Formats: sequence, structure tokens, C-alpha cells
Amino acid sequence: MSLDYRDVLGEGGLISRKMPNYESRAEQMELAGAVDAAIRSGRHLVAEAGTGVGKSFAYLVPAILHAVEDQNEPELLAPESGGPAPRRVVISTHTIALQEQLFDKDIPFLNSILPYEFSSVLVKGRSNYLCLRRLHAAESRSNSLLSTDEEIEELNRIAEWSRSTDDGSLSDLNPQPAGPIWDEVCCEQGNCMGRQCKHYKQCFYQAARRRVERASIIVVNHALLFSDLAVRSAGGSILPQYDVLVFDEAHTMEQTAGDHLGISVSQGQITYLLNRLWNARTQKGLLALSAKKLAASGGLTVSAPLFKEAVSKARSLVEESVIRAEETFDDLKEWLYARPGSNGRVTEPGIIRRNLEESLTLLAGALYGVISVLSGAEQKMELASARQRVLSLKGELTAWINQEDPEMVYWLEKIQRRRGETVRMLAAPVNVGMLLRESLFSKVKTVVMTSATLAAPTNRSLRAGTPPAPFDYFLSRIGLTGALTLLVGSPFRYQENVTLIVPKNMPSPREGNNASNAVFYDALLKYIQETDGGAFVLFTSYSLLTRTADALVGRLARLDYPLITQGKGMSRSQMVENFKTDIHSVLFGTDSFWQGVDVPGSALRNVIITQLPFSVPTHPLTQARCEAIQLAGGNSFYEYSVPEAVIKLKQGFGRLVRTAADRGIVVIMDSRVLSKSYGKTFLRALPDCRFRQD
Repeated sequence: MSLDYRDVLGEGGLISRKMPNYESRAEQMELAGAVDAAIRSGRHLVAEAGTGVGKSFAYLVPAILHAVEDQNEPELLAPESGGPAPRRVVISTHTIALQEQLFDKDIPFLNSILPYEFSSVLVKGRSNYLCLRRLHAAESRSNSLLSTDEEIEELNRIAEWSRSTDDGSLSDLNPQPAGPIWDEVCCEQGNCMGRQCKHYKQCFYQAARRRVERASIIVVNHALLFSDLAVRSAGGSILPQYDVLVFDEAHTMEQTAGDHLGISVSQGQITYLLNRLWNARTQKGLLALSAKKLAASGGLTVSAPLFKEAVSKARSLVEESVIRAEETFDDLKEWLYARPGSNGRVTEPGIIRRNLEESLTLLAGALYGVISVLSGAEQKMELASARQRVLSLKGELTAWINQEDPEMVYWLEKIQRRRGETVRMLAAPVNVGMLLRESLFSKVKTVVMTSATLAAPTNRSLRAGTPPAPFDYFLSRIGLTGALTLLVGSPFRYQENVTLIVPKNMPSPREGNNASNAVFYDALLKYIQETDGGAFVLFTSYSLLTRTADALVGRLARLDYPLITQGKGMSRSQMVENFKTDIHSVLFGTDSFWQGVDVPGSALRNVIITQLPFSVPTHPLTQARCEAIQLAGGNSFYEYSVPEAVIKLKQGFGRLVRTAADRGIVVIMDSRVLSKSYGKTFLRALPDCRFRQD
């Protein structure tokens, strides 16, 4: 029986037979047809599909039919006789919520109605799995490894859970343990004995790998996908071979690639690793080794005095490296503070002394000395893994200080710690396009990139007389040419259900400007009252959020509108749950609330956007990307800043309507959409809805 996507998604198709109230949507069929055509022709596809189109079914159905196509040709089903490897499709998402929807709901449903056999798997990073060997090793060394009774109790709780868990992954352990404890027992790259491990047959990670090898549909997150691409460039792999990749929530593609391909080094990272090796205050760590016990058990290849000497040298170098790390980050902080008003960008190599690099190099050598005189495979491997992380951190330090990659921008960022302010060393590629071309688009036959927000005009498409080019911005940022494109609107009735409100002459809220701030606060309160609460208020800066919260918390309380504010120690998911519980509540959020937050129904009936979401122009990465466009003869404002902000505005607007029944208002409290020449670009990018100008 051979099916195509129309047999599944169309009127009278398999889905409609299973779901009595199902209605075939023209937009969904158009998207499914484009995905099917891309897969069959071996082309890449960029597709924007508005909210309510049903994107997941539109790409899942043709993807699954592609994966099982060989089942219609029995002669191709015998890889053991030299036939082709099974077809695999990888689906990558940005948010956990979409991952769970695909894996727990959409794929099982399609599996139940399609007359084919296929398996799916949700792939998690290696560190998400418990390592039984490391767990038993940590239990046996808990007195020398852990510092408090609470930590030992936590380890015992993990051990108890290990005897009942099915998949051994972190998401199955509730409540989740403290990070430092999990780090002692999780699976690690370079710390695995493979088939030589006595726990190999019971290994949770190896079981997960076997499921991946057998699966036709593999669901991952963007971070894991880019990890796999990085490992492949070095000759390895995390995922098995695949010929189709669906990249959902693709508007985050450039950011995620940049984050993953860049550098981030903090004092906390280095100190954490060093304290794990040896903490002089608590006398705990991997180097808390007893020569007497090891000698008695035959765990040494040299005499006890020689072993003590090797361990003592390693401990001393750990303590020295802790001091050097403190000095290095103090130097970096002084460099930044000596440049008041600086954005932290570092444009010249070698701005600090190399003492920390030297100490880490010597420490790696001393750790090798300890490893070489141990005979126990487990202890050798644990120390070897830690040594590799020391070398990896040292390599990132060197790459940052030397500015080894001229295609990256380097900068320092202030971060707050309990003991005061420090800095983080950061670097990111100015243009990820070339990297994506080399590692992804030239290697994978078909990449489908889809989202509700990909289209945004650039300078070229704004010029009079030129044809519309809605995907110019996205394609230019990811380095893709010659792709198929599709722009599909939403089936929702925005004209009936949504009113877009823009107040005219709204002053921009500024620190220290009491008059303009008072107008802003009063207007904001008026719009919250218009829907009797139930409002998301989206900010572009945390400082404005806190000032506004301080100014309005009392007035909102008197109106009986509970205020839920980001940055008060509550997780994003808990904030959303609290918001849903009280229909009069008001939520103040910054960047992470503009996208990936789903509140269908009447709980959310008002989205207030306080300012157009332009990136801070002085941020080092934004600055470097704009400079690159200007050097190439372009206009960075219209080719980068405006389309980037348009996409983010579309994401914020999209929080309001999640189902056909949702209705409410969206308020843009930034009159630049009325007064500036580029303002119409923002308004045209939004769905066609009722418009009110106050």
C-alpha cells in the first residue's frame, strides 16, 4: 500500500477517519506538499507557516512516508544482504515543549494510523544519562569526594532511583539533584569503558544508542544537533547517518549556531573543575587518594612514596591554578573597568598575562603523572576525563587570548556572583553562514527549515520596483542559496479576534526622566485594566522591567492584579503556571518570554510590547555583524537590525493567539511604528487584524 501526504492529511484521509472533527486545512496541505517536494527532489526548503497551520503534521507526514518508503519495495529491505541502510529523518526543535509534543503526542498518533512500521526516539545529550559505573565509584569514594551529609544523602537518593528507573535519564529523576552531584555520576565523553565495562549490558546510555540506531524518526534539540555537526567535522558522530533534517523553530538557527560554535569561559567554570580535582579547604576531590589503601589493594605501579610525590605535585598545581584564575579574571576586570563606557569588545590579542594557561598546562602534565602510576582502570579513566577538560579549558583560554579565529568577535561581559562582580570571556562567529554551508547544507541532502516567523524584508526588498524577497534576511544569515521557499499565512481569523493598538506620541521610558516615565506607567496600567489583567508585558531590557515593576506593583495590588515578575527566583515554567492559575494576573518578562511560551485560552488575552525589540546596537556581536554588512557595501540597519527586530516582534505578537478560539489585544507602546519610515515594515509583518490608534 503506497500513500502520499494527501492520503493522510486530506479530506477523507487517515487522520479524518480517526478524528471526527478534523478539517483539512489548505495551508497545511500547501506546506506538506512543499516538504514532500523538497525531500523528493533533494532540495533545501525554507518555509514560514503562521500559527494554526499545523506545521508538525505538515512535515511529519511526508518525513515519515519518506522514511518508510522502502517498505513498499521489499527487495530494498535487506541491508544484511548489501542493501541500503534504513532511511532516517532527524527533527530538531529549540524548545522542550515542542520536543515533548512531537514525541509524546504527534508521532505516536501518526504511528497508530499509518499502515507502516516505524520507530522513533527522543535523543538526549550523553550527560543526561546515569552512568552505573561512576555511581558505584562515587558511592565507594563518597567520604573523599563529597563534603556534606546533604550531598551524601543526595547520592544515596540517586542510587535508590537507579534501581527502579527505566531509562536512567535526568528527566526521570524528580526532584532533580544538584548539579555537582549529578556531574559525579552522569555519562561523560572520554570517561566510558564501552564493552569493557561490567555494567555495559545494563548501561542506560548504550541502551539509548541502540534505540537511536534502530529508529526511523529521531527527535533532538538544536544544541545536540550542532554538537553532532561539530563532532562530525572532527571525524566522529553523535547521531547516525541521516538524509533529511527538519529544523523547526528555525528562527533561532543563527543564534544557536553562534552560541554553540563560540567560546565562553568564566572563573566559575575553571574554579569548579579545579575544586572537583582537589579542594584544599575540604581536603576532598578526585586527588584525595590514599597511598596506603591503593598499595594494599594493588592499585599502584610504583612505591607509595613516589605516588605521594606525584599526587602532592598535582594538588599543588591545582591550588596554584585557583590563584592564577583569580588573578587572570581580576586582570580582565581591571582591563574592562579602565575603559569606562566600553561595550567590552576586545580587538587586540594578548591583553593579559599567560600565567593561568601555564599553570593549567603544568597541571595537565602532573595529572598524567598520577594517572600513569595507577593500575585501577576506573580511577585512571576518571582522572583522564578531568585532565581532558583541563586541556580543553586551556585551549579555549588560548584561543580567546590569541584571538586565533579572525572570523570571530571577542568580548568581555560583566556577571554577578555572590561575592561580587566578575567577567566572562566570550567569542562568537560574526557570520555562521559559511560554517553552516560546510557542515550542514553541503552534507545533508534535504534540510527543511520552518517557523511561524522567518520572513522579514531587507533593504533590497524595500526598494521601489523590486520584487518581494521575504526570506532574504534569513537566507543571508544562514549562508544558504538556491533553496525552495514558501510563505503560508495563518488560518486563524485575526480580523475578528485581535485588535492591534498603537498609542500615538508615547514617550520612550528613560531612566531619570520622571515625566515621560509617568506617562508610560499610566498608559501601561490603562491597557492592563482594559482586559482586567490576563496580560503578558514584554520588555527588551531587564532594567526597564524592574523600574516598571517597582513603579506599578502597589497600583496593581490595589486593583487585585497579581504581578509575576521575571528575575525573582521563579522558573519560567512556574511563572507561566502561576499566570494560568489567576485570570487577573499580570506577567512581566524579558527575552525568554517573547518566544516558546504557550498559554492558549482565556488566561492570556493581552500582550503588551513595551518597545520595538531592536538588539542593543553597541553589543559586540551586533556591532561586529553590522560592521561586516557595512564593509560589504550594505546598509546594516535595514539589512540586519530591522529584519531581526521584525522577526522578534512577530514572535511576541504570536504569544496571544494559540488556538482558533483565542482573542484579545496586542499593544505596541512604541510610537516609532507610526512616526518612523521603517515603522510600516513592522506593521505589515503582522497578521491582518483590527487596528486602533490611541
